[in-house]
Amino acid sequence: MRALLIIFILWSTTAVAQEQLLANVRQNIGEVFKTDTVCMKMHETFEKTDISGSNLLLGYKGAVEMGVGRHHPNVFKKMGFFNGGKEKLEKSIENDPKNLELRFLRLTIQTNLPSFLGYGDNKEKDKVFVLAELEKAPSEEFKKRVRGFIKKAEEQGKL
Repeated sequence: MRALLIIFILWSTTAVAQEQLLANVRQNIGEVFKTDTVCMKMHETFEKTDISGSNLLLGYKGAVEMGVGRHHPNVFKKMGFFNGGKEKLEKSIENDPKNLELRFLRLTIQTNLPSFLGYGDNKEKDKVFVLAELEKAPSEEFKKRVRGFIKKAEEQGKL
């Protein structure tokens, strides 16, 4: 009985930590690509948190790693972080290809990356998917953010 209690406490602690991390990364993901201190703090938090069992957090961890690549001073490490992050994001989408949030995350990243990185093949497919599934999103705030992003990207000729 004691062992079950310990397992339950550990599981619930991990679940709470994952929920807090998810809320934090959703709120700050845009800043990860703009501000190196936010990016490094978020990366450190991901390194300390057990994200096993959360495909969504795997995708966000990949995005944060790509952000680390953007800010890292060493060119070779930049590419290492970028490629590792891309691999995680792609794996999370492979695991759950109908996840609207992950597909939007990839769309935002691919839309804003320089073309020489060669990571933009899914933009149109993700845009079509996101717009088709958007009404199923549980949050009006998320819908508004998606519509705003797509409108701005289209106006800038990125989509």
